[in-house]
Amino acid sequence: MSKRQLLDYSAAIEIAPRIWWVGHVLKDDPFQCHVYLIENGKDSILLDPGSKLTWKETRKKILQLMPLENIRYIVCHHQDPDITSAVTELLDEIGTKGRKLVTHWRAQELLEHYNWGIEFYDVSAADWQLEAGKRRLKFIFTPYMHFPGNFCTFDEETRILFSSDIFGAVTQHFALFARDANVYFEQMKPFHTHYMPASEIVNRGLDAIEAYQPIEMIAPQHGSIISKEMIAPILRKLRNLPCGIFLEYSGSRRVELMTKINEVLPDVFETAAYFDHFQSDTRRIIALMRKVFPLQRIFALSLIDDDHFIRLDSQSPIVMPCNRGKDEILKRVKDVLRSEKRRFVNSRELSCLADRQEHKVYLFPLNDYEKNVIGVGMFVFDSDMEEDDEIIQMLKKFEKAISIVATREIEIYRLEDEKKRVYHMAITDNLTGLYNRYYLDEVAHKELAKAQRYGYTVAAVYLDIDLFKRINDRFGHDVGDLVLKRFAQMIQNDLRESDTAFRLGGEEFLILMPYTDKAHAAESTYRLKHKITNEGCVTLADKRICFTFSAGVADSGEVDNDFEELMKLADQRLYEAKESGRDRIVM
Repeated sequence: MSKRQLLDYSAAIEIAPRIWWVGHVLKDDPFQCHVYLIENGKDSILLDPGSKLTWKETRKKILQLMPLENIRYIVCHHQDPDITSAVTELLDEIGTKGRKLVTHWRAQELLEHYNWGIEFYDVSAADWQLEAGKRRLKFIFTPYMHFPGNFCTFDEETRILFSSDIFGAVTQHFALFARDANVYFEQMKPFHTHYMPASEIVNRGLDAIEAYQPIEMIAPQHGSIISKEMIAPILRKLRNLPCGIFLEYSGSRRVELMTKINEVLPDVFETAAYFDHFQSDTRRIIALMRKVFPLQRIFALSLIDDDHFIRLDSQSPIVMPCNRGKDEILKRVKDVLRSEKRRFVNSRELSCLADRQEHKVYLFPLNDYEKNVIGVGMFVFDSDMEEDDEIIQMLKKFEKAISIVATREIEIYRLEDEKKRVYHMAITDNLTGLYNRYYLDEVAHKELAKAQRYGYTVAAVYLDIDLFKRINDRFGHDVGDLVLKRFAQMIQNDLRESDTAFRLGGEEFLILMPYTDKAHAAESTYRLKHKITNEGCVTLADKRICFTFSAGVADSGEVDNDFEELMKLADQRLYEAKESGRDRIVM
């Protein structure tokens, strides 16, 4: 048994002097992702950090070699989550100061949606190289070999090519090093015919790579590492591999139709590769496909979570939630998957389309980059569209382009949705749902600046629940939390559309009221006080625990639109209200 067959994958593995494999083997995963580390002192380089599924083990391996803080450069060959989602965990631990994320500008445009706060290093703007201390990396541009901004990394010292998706493979059994060139190429074939859009693109990329001969080793992101003696035969085979759309048509005799399809398919996939957004891309694709088929519209419906779908539509730039017909959509996808054949249905059978006209709809599963079904795609044709097995085989060739465009739109939607969710969490109080002091500082200065500019008054009402400590001491903090939530709810229910309520901490609250002076703000606060008197209670078993509040009211006209002074004045009057007996309002 060779030394390589005895490798311990639970530890970091040195594949060349000071170059380490630090990935993690996921059980029963034929699409393993590799992570590589170039040990280079405090200028160390981490290539394709991996996913959240693998980061825990990758982190352990790196720490066997050096502190995480030594990583200065993070190379992301593309933006897919299987190589980038671990970056969040890494940067959360070591911070972003002094570090750079090395990528192509096309991937940067998408990675910026993670809002990491790290400086980007654009390989195309840096003369396709990186000086990291005494070590120099070269970057090789291989466009469209997976996505438009695709590139590889070449280490001049060891002459290792880190090839990203190129030379990757789908393997049934994990092996860090390929053992046989012919066997490994057979494992590469399904991956490359699926991911590489055309043989011409592949050969142009290989031309760029071979300019860096001799290459001592190829370390891809997927599959196995290729040693020097296997590189030449694999390159020869790869140059002759039919890729992308140029596949057989299952014996069809419709030569004219096939010719038209072959003419438009490269442009369809080029549109998908560039990626603008779903509506503009699919409208261009429709224009191309209409040279062959009577295509009217393209839909993609994707399951975002267990509760709802989103609907992407070639006729609308808006990503629409689509709860209606969820069970129907799931049934249709399962039906498509159960059968080897795709199918046509009448548009009247699909409530999610809300289409009054009769069309013929071709249904197909929507797949992400790892072939997971994430929803259903729909080509909407004229009602007289032909439908037979040969037509379905031809339409299947267009499915991947729609899956690419839809998957990227869905990724952006999820990133934006997550960013909004995180921002909302940052500006709201977790217990009451009101805005917090952080958000108050953000909006109050802007509001007062507007008030000064446009000549209106802003009132501030500072509120404090009376004797709240007694409630906590007597009934416990759980009951105290119920009181806080009840009070916040009653404040929220009493707000005007222009008002904003904040929990400042503990039992202290603030209401900011634009276009209002202190007299009118006091009137509103008295109305709230009256409601609290009648309804300000929580029920605990057979007990009703009621509460009151004190408040101080001030307005910007008293402090020359100075927010800090406005807060001080309202707080001072709140103190006077409490000192004079509580359950009262001072202005």
